[in-house]
Amino acid sequence: MLKLGIENMYSRLLLNEKKGGVPMKTYEKMLIAIQDEEFNCFASKGSWLYIANKKDTKKGLFRLRNSIHFFVSLDAQRMPSEFGVVKKIEVPITAKELAELDYKSRKKDLSLLTEELLKDYEWFLDKVNSQPKHTPMAVTWLERIFPKKEKELRVHKKFFSGLSKEEKKELFEN
Repeated sequence: MLKLGIENMYSRLLLNEKKGGVPMKTYEKMLIAIQDEEFNCFASKGSWLYIANKKDTKKGLFRLRNSIHFFVSLDAQRMPSEFGVVKKIEVPITAKELAELDYKSRKKDLSLLTEELLKDYEWFLDKVNSQPKHTPMAVTWLERIFPKKEKELRVHKKFFSGLSKEEKKELFEN
């Protein structure tokens, strides 16, 4: 179902381009769920992930330190995952299409999307696409106290030093 929706959005993008619209930057990689409860990854394997918003919950499945945030799947369940893995996708996606998927999964009105909000989705896709395939990624809070107290989300590579190369390959490349 998700794949079909993306193909429809891709065809709309091409149609928009033919009408003289400005094409958005497309991305060939996406953050994908691995579904492994041992690692607090409860989203279905292969689901696309995006940063959880304030209303998303971990559904009582796991606990995290205050400095660690989580991703959610972009489907009706919005299942939580502590991290995801970068994978190449069949059909490239734009920030607007990702935002539409997120808003649909949250049952929000698509007319609320603004250019300013699309920058957040573009930032996320830039971070994901800057990493090589099969790279695990996490999202954490970076807290700064000086010059003023502020807190911001950081999407970054996740290191698993306790796993062997074979275990990493099995977990992230399948």
